Amino acid sequence: MTRVNVKPKLINWAYLRSQKAEEIKQRFNKLDGWLSGEINPTLKQLEEFAKATATPLGYFFLDEPPVEVLPVPHYRTLADDAPVQASPDLIETIHIMQRRQDFIKDYFDDHVGEELPFVGIYKGNSPTELANRMREFLGLKKDWAAKIGSLQDALKYLIEKCEEKQITVMINGIVGNNTKRKLNVEEFRGFVLVDKLAPLIFINGADAKSAQIFTLIHELAHIFNGSSAIVEASPLNTMENDLEILCNSSAAEFLCPEDLFKQYWLRSQSNDLIYESLAYSFKVSQLVIGRRALELGFISKEQFFKFYESYSEELKSIKETKSGGTFYPTARVRLGNLFSRIVIYQTRAGNIQYTDAYRLTGMRGNTFHKYVNFFEGKGV
Repeated sequence: MTRVNVKPKLINWAYLRSQKAEEIKQRFNKLDGWLSGEINPTLKQLEEFAKATATPLGYFFLDEPPVEVLPVPHYRTLADDAPVQASPDLIETIHIMQRRQDFIKDYFDDHVGEELPFVGIYKGNSPTELANRMREFLGLKKDWAAKIGSLQDALKYLIEKCEEKQITVMINGIVGNNTKRKLNVEEFRGFVLVDKLAPLIFINGADAKSAQIFTLIHELAHIFNGSSAIVEASPLNTMENDLEILCNSSAAEFLCPEDLFKQYWLRSQSNDLIYESLAYSFKVSQLVIGRRALELGFISKEQFFKFYESYSEELKSIKETKSGGTFYPTARVRLGNLFSRIVIYQTRAGNIQYTDAYRLTGMRGNTFHKYVNFFEGKGV
């Protein structure tokens, strides 16, 4: 049986990088021997190990583990003790989005040519001012959310508003179309790749819908500040970075305007379900409501943490409902309407080959053609 001479430090690097230590160890019973150098894996075993750890096979033939540097800053909360090393799932997702952004950028460069004036336009430090400018930019009134029935509809509405302004928005809870590689909400809730022609927002679809809405507005704030970032986008405001504090606070003000929040709070004081009621009105999580109530002096820190403990316990017993749907509606959310339209147009115009369209969308052959029919309302 032919074995491959692989340096143990490369095996160990891939093992730790996967952030799936227990799962990998249970699956590969010879792992300890590979790590100690007592035995080498066969080529088939190495291929399986590479796939399981989401590591390019060629990396195992290097002299030293490669140094992977994230192309954008990764902001984490102060209390976060998660690994500093980004997961393969996050790294690959960023690379997929960068390829798509490059494609969109080339399209707008050829067909529009003008840079977007709002990218990096905000140089101040006022959450209220930034929230007002973003709301005006999207053409929204302060009470827009109260007129929308569900969180899903609110998220869809906000995305449509962003895409009207040439901001690409994609939502996915897995890597590409690989259902076995689920994205970890504890690692990141979203990221934004800022560009003067084609800014792109990616939202972790494994997160709750209310959290996705908060993330979207947080990332929009980053676009206004001209800064790419991978963030947790937490309404708890536990970041020490000034820009993250600004983006979090402006997102909270955008979604729960202070003057409107005061009206709603005072009107609902006698309601035992005040957090739930206001969360529905503003289309945010109850946590955002609790935080805003604390910031605006309606509740004390003691009351907030009492609410927070109760809310956290409630969340543990509730699983966010996921819309299973079919492949094509899900693909539309993953790709976004703006990106889908550009890919379809460029393919039909002969500006890109179908093989390029397959690579960009992660769909091949008949699957891609069925998606085009679905996207255009012709059925599949």
